[in-house]
Amino acid sequence: MRSRMSSRITRGFKGEVPRRTSRRRSALTVGALATAGVLALTACGGGNDLNAASATSGGAATSSGPALTGTLIPIGVISSLSGPQAPSSNQGDTVAPAWAEWVNANGGLNGHPVTIISVDDGGDPAKAQAAEKKLVDEDKVVAILVGSDNLVPAYDQDAISKGVPLVSGSANSADWYSNAGMFPTVTDVVSGQATQLMVAQKYGHAKKFADLYCAEVAACANGTKIQEPVASKLGLGFTSLAVSSTATSYTAQCLQLQQDKVDYAQLNFSSAAAAKFIQDCQAQGFNPTWGSSAGAIGKDFLDIDGITVYGPAYAFPSVADTAPAKTFRDAMKKYAKNDNWAEGTGSFTWSGLEVLHKALANAGDQVTPQDVTTALNTISNDDLDGLLANKITFTAGQPVAFGSHPCAFVISIKDGKTQAPEGTVCASA
Repeated sequence: MRSRMSSRITRGFKGEVPRRTSRRRSALTVGALATAGVLALTACGGGNDLNAASATSGGAATSSGPALTGTLIPIGVISSLSGPQAPSSNQGDTVAPAWAEWVNANGGLNGHPVTIISVDDGGDPAKAQAAEKKLVDEDKVVAILVGSDNLVPAYDQDAISKGVPLVSGSANSADWYSNAGMFPTVTDVVSGQATQLMVAQKYGHAKKFADLYCAEVAACANGTKIQEPVASKLGLGFTSLAVSSTATSYTAQCLQLQQDKVDYAQLNFSSAAAAKFIQDCQAQGFNPTWGSSAGAIGKDFLDIDGITVYGPAYAFPSVADTAPAKTFRDAMKKYAKNDNWAEGTGSFTWSGLEVLHKALANAGDQVTPQDVTTALNTISNDDLDGLLANKITFTAGQPVAFGSHPCAFVISIKDGKTQAPEGTVCASA
């Protein structure tokens, strides 16, 4: 992907989106699944992907909104913007600048203009560390929105030690649930693994579930430690299989799944490889219901004929028939620099930025990283009027616990279109 170096300040929102009137939830008690093995779990395919390279920074405010007289608030965004997994990880580079334009056009953050500085983690720990240091040490951002987080362990301690809060975006790394100063806003990773099976049973009518996990990252296998006991509780058959995202053919795996009578195959590896996996299986006459997630659903899947896909959405589906989702779509259609904002990490990025928006609604004359951290820690039992799947609470000096964000929205592909079935699923502790 071509590196972007365009600069912009961007614009906002005065009120809160209307509250969604109802939400149907399905719950499952998962129990103490956050074992030592599970704590090693990181984002493995399934749309929680990563990669590398681009920057967008603030410039002069536009004239479309009210005059903003406060000091400029710089917010950093780290995402994976290049490499094989970028298609489901780079949406933050579109969404975040558009969010800032929308905010600034509607009054800024209590009269302060906000600017987004977007950097690429390069899919490489050293590049991720350099990107974070640039944001913190040179750009002096007051917070970092982590658009895609496979590499967040490479730099989170540096940001935390310097008092700069990290807000998700995707929140699949165990670090989100181990460190104060990190603020996950979406479904927690342990609950998310459990909700894959719940969606499979409730919406996909599964009888036998297969977890197809990424072979490249050892921690991906830890998902089975969560899913196998959940499958047992639900009365689902269960199997698992490591899949390489660089394989030239998946025929053997497809035949194995067919022989094992799998009727629901969860694609927990990169979306581009998962699309090839589906097509290789279809060529063998094997086309079960497929499992995915909001992060992976996009062009790779929508271009395949004859598939049905379901999955949990840890952040709101962009197609949801809700007031918060409509606000997001309207803002993107007006301010986004391109159409790369639906699914992937798009709604994850918007969710995290809107949590910052809420926290800074009463920003003072000068806004420092400590001010942002203090403001975030005032958020209590709040789902931003239905924007989030869970009511979130942050407490000063304490990390968010595994299992405390147990609910997920639901997303699907049917008849070649992305859909958002009504309701949520919840894996309660």
